[in-house]
Amino acid sequence: MINENEFVQRTVVLKEQQYRIAWAMLKNAADCSDAMQEAALKAWTKRHTLREDAYFSTWLIRILINECKTILRKRKRYLLLPQVQEESVPPAATELQGEIDALPDKLRVPLVLYYFEGYAIKEVATLLSLHAGTVKNRLHQARKLLRLELSQEKEERQYER
Repeated sequence: MINENEFVQRTVVLKEQQYRIAWAMLKNAADCSDAMQEAALKAWTKRHTLREDAYFSTWLIRILINECKTILRKRKRYLLLPQVQEESVPPAATELQGEIDALPDKLRVPLVLYYFEGYAIKEVATLLSLHAGTVKNRLHQARKLLRLELSQEKEERQYER
């Protein structure tokens, strides 16, 4: 079983990655922080269930994704306030991020895990409890939608000139 120091070290190393994944699902800094804290707490209390230390990061991310889903379910009960852009980013990046954020969860989460977090198809499938073929299909659908939306926006800008 993993000891306290090793647990803390591994969790700290994964902090930024956890935040990016939580942000992809929740799009709210406070909720991201809550999800990360809850995931760490659950991971610590359930650390005896980790079969192999080599799978720690996958195991922790799976717990985080489940926490994010729980927060999303709870959030549906309340009226959401508009989100404020937290960081200053180039317009093209903002446009792309906006389109990624507009994707349905079932397309956005695999896209973020694969392209932004660097997980392999099999790892994404494991994290999301899906078949690898389903992950590939959802990545294809997400790319297709992004391509369509971004090309339409480009045409609209050219038309306005």
